[in-house]
Amino acid sequence: MLTLVHTAGNYDAIERTAPGVAMRGVHPGALVSLVGLYAAMLSGFWIFFARSPEAALVLVMVTVLMLVYFALVIGGILVADAVDPAEPQRGFGAFLEGRVETLTELITGKQALMQMLFLPACMAVMAMTIGIIARLSLAG
Repeated sequence: MLTLVHTAGNYDAIERTAPGVAMRGVHPGALVSLVGLYAAMLSGFWIFFARSPEAALVLVMVTVLMLVYFALVIGGILVADAVDPAEPQRGFGAFLEGRVETLTELITGKQALMQMLFLPACMAVMAMTIGIIARLSLAG
């Protein structure tokens, strides 16, 4: 039998609690924003370009690839350093004003959020713009 989600006990061997992660890591709200921007882009693709079965097939493949991508992101989060349960999680405002630890340096939360959201925001805007142009050119 295939089991997609194992019980929490199976992750005990790879879980590593790291003090301070809640105060120097990325806030979950930033990750939700990231997923939301990619979902907006994908929605734009479906709204503007799913006009034929061939286009819908391509969009199904794009959707599957995005789901695989985000499954890998979620998997990475599951095996990342765990927050100490006794440690308080900082709020989103404190995340923006605070510091975020990267591989090479400490950056501000605003810089981290901008690095995470700039490309998907541009892609979502461009998907909507191209979709609107394509829709208007078909109507005219």
